[in-house]
Amino acid sequence: MSAKRFLVVVNPRGGTRRGVAILESVKPVFVAAGAELDVHVTTHAGHAKEIAATVNLESYDGFCVVGGDGTIHEAVGGLMQRDDPSSTPLGVIPGGTGNSVLLHLECVEPLEAVRRIVTGDVQPLDVMRVSTANEVTYCVNIVGWGAVADINVTAERLRAIGASRYTLAALSHVLRAKRYHAKLVLDDKTTEGDFVLVIACNTKFTGKGMQMAPHADISDGKIDVVVVRHSSRWQVIRMLNKIYDGSHVSLPCVEYHQVRSFSITSESRDLLNLDGEMKCTTPVSTEIMPGALRVFV
Repeated sequence: MSAKRFLVVVNPRGGTRRGVAILESVKPVFVAAGAELDVHVTTHAGHAKEIAATVNLESYDGFCVVGGDGTIHEAVGGLMQRDDPSSTPLGVIPGGTGNSVLLHLECVEPLEAVRRIVTGDVQPLDVMRVSTANEVTYCVNIVGWGAVADINVTAERLRAIGASRYTLAALSHVLRAKRYHAKLVLDDKTTEGDFVLVIACNTKFTGKGMQMAPHADISDGKIDVVVVRHSSRWQVIRMLNKIYDGSHVSLPCVEYHQVRSFSITSESRDLLNLDGEMKCTTPVSTEIMPGALRVFV
């Protein structure tokens, strides 16, 4: 049997900014398995997407990334531009601060991630196709609007303080309890009103260990949508306290839906959080693409 070959894209600036060092630390696992690596270090924003979209993958057993959720987002966007996106499995080696996709896969240690990659077990990975006014993009973690986007903007400003930035950012916006007016369509059900947040999840986790969608499954062909409409500051504080174990979904102010598509049309062009990346604005429509990719597990 010929040696396995993996294309590895390393983001040296993403998340912990230790991408290159992390790859060096896990190379012995690849070597022990007799695997060959073709390493590409990204040099600019969008580079991982370019590589995933254009490199000839026929001779590789996997397309791997070392980075955070943003690097995964780029790679997925590139792979989804290919004629047969699922033909080469996606491998993820953690190098971010949130690592939400890997938390869902219960694999947040780089060495364990590589062991799974060289073992070769894979499962289908659903992808959310996100359409806005000027762009189509693809997400495997979240599509967030309202407070979800506001919190991430603030968290980016607090990046220097580390993982706790997500909790601090959430607290700052809880105290404001800003509401947005919009029309929300969940499959064929339409409602209009004021919302604190809407977050559509493919994985269970977002932020740093927040179990936003405890019933999410990356291969069930569904989007788990969490909605908070009218709520007091006290109710939102309770939700924040419970969100790390997923028990917030039992609160009266929280709605939990499982759908195949949704859309949001707001009064203004509100910023969206797409897999942790702040880009695109409402209106937005999203549909699930069941098993569009495969991921090493």
